[in-house]
Amino acid sequence: MNISDSEELFLRSLDAELSEGDDAKLNAALQQNHELKNRSEQHVQLREFLIRKEVDSFGPFFAERIAHRISQLKSEFDYQIFFFFKKYQLLAAGIIIALLAINILVSDQLSIKSILGFEEEAIEEVISIDVYSNLIK
Repeated sequence: MNISDSEELFLRSLDAELSEGDDAKLNAALQQNHELKNRSEQHVQLREFLIRKEVDSFGPFFAERIAHRISQLKSEFDYQIFFFFKKYQLLAAGIIIALLAINILVSDQLSIKSILGFEEEAIEEVISIDVYSNLIK
């Protein structure tokens, strides 16, 4: 009997009872062949290790914990962005008010368009360009 047949016979013996003839063949092969004996011992050790090994688990409610942590991180990130821009809101409002005040002081008219920096002539030019562009097409 060659080594692979003997090894297959040994592996079957781990899961089920062998017939008396097969059991005798296996014992004879194990006594005669040291390589087969070493392989069989390795199989037994590996099998015992796998039986003793506890199955790795993420534990109960793993998916819920991950979903909760993701929502927590999202709200923390949103707060950090809001807080970052909140620092500069007062500065931006001050700059806008200062620009509006300068436009009011420099402007010779007190209309909304002049305060916002739009000149009447510039608006008419834009309108006339739009009218002529429609005629060209």
